[in-house]
Amino acid sequence: MQVSNTKNAKKSEWESLGDIDAKGKMPTGEYSSVCDIWKDSVHKVITKMEYHTPIYLQAYSQMHSEFLHSIDNSFGTCYIWQKRYFDRMGFDQKAINAYEKLCDSATGSAMEWMDVYANYKRFESDLAIQYMKIGNSCLRWWVDMFGKTMASWKF
Repeated sequence: MQVSNTKNAKKSEWESLGDIDAKGKMPTGEYSSVCDIWKDSVHKVITKMEYHTPIYLQAYSQMHSEFLHSIDNSFGTCYIWQKRYFDRMGFDQKAINAYEKLCDSATGSAMEWMDVYANYKRFESDLAIQYMKIGNSCLRWWVDMFGKTMASWKF
């Protein structure tokens, strides 16, 4: 004959449903279902990811800035040598002025395209966020309808 110790015996999930408080938590801090464990675990991971996102973005931003400064510095470092080289070639001032206009035009075009691309990426991001919100709304509606349908069935 086997004797069970009722003091230390855990209640089944169904027996412990009556012990859930108004906030949906067990008074002892235990979970009432597998879904509660999943929800809590996913919430912890998502919260940690949200916390780390600014760190990742800042690290990437600093690395990108340093890369751009390195390129800028390489042109600055080579300036003296380049100046000596091109000054010896004896370019006419009119040619230099024409080249300046050409470079200004190309630089202006490049900067305009950078602005266009940045605005496009902002629009793309806003659109993706909007679609995610719509998708979440549809999913919530579908789950709600599914739950109501399942609740109306008599098992």
